[in-house]
Amino acid sequence: MRPSSQNVNYLPDNCIENPRPTVEGFVQIKAFSKINLNLEVLERRADNYHNIRSVMQSLDLHDTLTIKTETRAGDNPFIQLECNNPTLPVDERNLVYQAADYMVKKYGIRQPVRIRIDKRIPVAAGLGGGSSDCAATLVGMNQIFGLGLTAVGLREMGLRFGADVPFNVTGGTMLAEGVGEVLTELTPYPSYRIVLACLPIAVSTKEIFDRLAEIRTKADYVQNEKKLNNDLTPITSSLHPEINELITRMKRLGASDADMSGSGPSVYGLFESERAAQTAAQALNETIKNVYITRPERMRLI
Repeated sequence: MRPSSQNVNYLPDNCIENPRPTVEGFVQIKAFSKINLNLEVLERRADNYHNIRSVMQSLDLHDTLTIKTETRAGDNPFIQLECNNPTLPVDERNLVYQAADYMVKKYGIRQPVRIRIDKRIPVAAGLGGGSSDCAATLVGMNQIFGLGLTAVGLREMGLRFGADVPFNVTGGTMLAEGVGEVLTELTPYPSYRIVLACLPIAVSTKEIFDRLAEIRTKADYVQNEKKLNNDLTPITSSLHPEINELITRMKRLGASDADMSGSGPSVYGLFESERAAQTAAQALNETIKNVYITRPERMRLI
C-alpha cells in the first residue's frame, strides 16, 4: 500500500496550483502510539492482506513532528527530513518522506519543506510509530498549506502508505475493520495507567500472519478466549516464548489484564492506579530497557 508515481494525480481539478503556507513559520504535530486492545484476524484477501477486526487505542506516548517551509531550495533537497534517531532513514525509504513527497506532487507545492521527527515511540515495536508519523505528516501538510482536506480524505490518502495510517489520522478509541481502514468511533477507553514493555527482539509481521494462516488449516487450532484477545499472541509467542513470560509477569505485578500489541514484540498491562503502574514499571525496568508508563489518549489531530 505504498504510493507509486503513476498513480499520483499531480494537479486535481479542484486544486489550486502551488498552494502557499497559511500557517506562519511551522506546525508541530503529536504522533501518538497505539495498542490493539483486541485483534481478530479474519480471512485472507485476494490482495494477500488479511481482513481484521480490532479495537485500536491511542496512547499519550508520542513522537513530535515539526514541519517548516523554506523560502527557497538553494542547494538543499526539496524535502529535507531529519530525525533524532540515527537508525532511521531520512530519505524515500521513510514513510514521512513518502507522504510529504506525495502531497507535494499531488498539489503542485513549490515551496521547499523541512520536517523533523523527534522519536520517543520505540521502533518496530508493534506500537504503530511509523504509521503515526506518516499520518501526522499528512495532517501537518494539510494544515500548513491550507489544503482543506477532511479527516475522511486524509484517511483515504493515508491508506496508500499502510493499513494503520487511517486510524492514526484521528486516533482515540476505534473499531478497525477491513485491513484497518473501516473505522467506527467507540466510547473512550477508561483512564487506566498502561505499562508498556518493549522486548529487544525482531518480529516479522508477514511471517507471523503467514504462520497464523498455516496453523488455522490444522484441526487442533483453538481460538484464544479471554478479555483482551490478540490472535497473533500465541503465534509470536511460539517463536519468542519471552512474550508469554512477560504477559504472565505483568499480571503477577498487578495488571488487571495484559497482552501483546499487534504482531509484537511490545507487551502492555492495564493498571488501575499510578502507584501500581510505577511499582510494576520499576520491577520490569530491572531486566527490560524500554519500559513506559502511559495512558489512553483521546485527543484528535483533526
